[in-house]
Amino acid sequence: MNNTQQHETSGSLRKNFTMKEETARELAFLAGILNKKQSQIIQELIHKESEALRNQQRLQDLQDIKGVFSGMIGDEQSIQSMKSERQL
Repeated sequence: MNNTQQHETSGSLRKNFTMKEETARELAFLAGILNKKQSQIIQELIHKESEALRNQQRLQDLQDIKGVFSGMIGDEQSIQSMKSERQL
């Protein structure tokens, strides 16, 4: 893909890229059906996919730390029992 960048005054970034004809037809179809600009369709799909991947990463991070803290306090122990043992 060719990704020549041109800056616009609106603070957005223009990316020129190439795509297969079939993909361009599908993009035009989506834009027509959804009554949106093709750039809006691309932006929304990118944001949707990015958010889904971020959520997968967050879930994986949580699963990775799950159990890290288990075993620190046994099931039969409580904070109260630990305090009373310290006072002895």
